[in-house]
Amino acid sequence: MKKIAAFGLPFANIAILLWIEQGLQISYGWKTAAKIVLFLLIPFFLFRPTRLPFLQFSKIDRKSILISSGAGIGMLAIIVGTFNLLQPFIDLESLRLDLEDHGVNSLIFPIIAFYILLGNSFIEEFFFRGILTDLLRQSRYRLLLPSFFFAVYHIAIFLPWFTPPLLALAVGGLWAGGIIFQLLNEKSGTILPSWIVHMWADAGILLIGTYLFYFK
Repeated sequence: MKKIAAFGLPFANIAILLWIEQGLQISYGWKTAAKIVLFLLIPFFLFRPTRLPFLQFSKIDRKSILISSGAGIGMLAIIVGTFNLLQPFIDLESLRLDLEDHGVNSLIFPIIAFYILLGNSFIEEFFFRGILTDLLRQSRYRLLLPSFFFAVYHIAIFLPWFTPPLLALAVGGLWAGGIIFQLLNEKSGTILPSWIVHMWADAGILLIGTYLFYFK
C-alpha cells in the first residue's frame, strides 16, 4: 500500500500542479495556495498518525548542520556560476516578462523571495524528502524515486524559459541534487539537512532574480 501511495500521490499532485501551472492563467499567489494544499496540508493530515519522524529536528547534530551549510554554499556557487556561464543562451527578457505575467514583479519580489527561501523550500522538502522517502523507507527506490519526482515537478516551472537541451540539463541537475539532499538526511532521519541546502540553493536562484529585476 505504501509503495502504491508513493507512486500515486506524487503523480496525482504533480499532474494537478502541471495543469495549474501551464493550463490556467492564474496568479502566482493562487498557484502557491494550490501547492501548499497538495504538498503540505493534505499529506500532513493523511500521514499525521505516523508522527512524521522526519520532522524531529532534535535528532540532528552540529556536525551535520555544518556539513549541510557547507554543501549549501557550494550549491549556491554552482547555481550562480552556471547561470553566468549559460546566460548567453537564456532569453532573460522573456523570463522576466513571463514572471510578470504571473504576477511577480519588482515591487512584490522581496515578499515572494522571503516565502521561497523559508516556506517553499520547507514545503518541497516535507513532501519529496519527507513524505515520499518515508513511504519508500524499505524500498531500493527510496533515493531515486523522490528525487526523480522532485525533478519532474520543476519541469512545470522551467518549460517556458529554456530550450530542450537546457531543460534536460536542469532536470538532470535537479535529480542529482535531490539524491544528494536525501543522502545528507540519512544520518539524522530528518529533513533538516536537505532543507538547509535547499535554502542556500534557493538563495542562489533569488540572487539571479534580484539581478533580473533590479540590475538587468
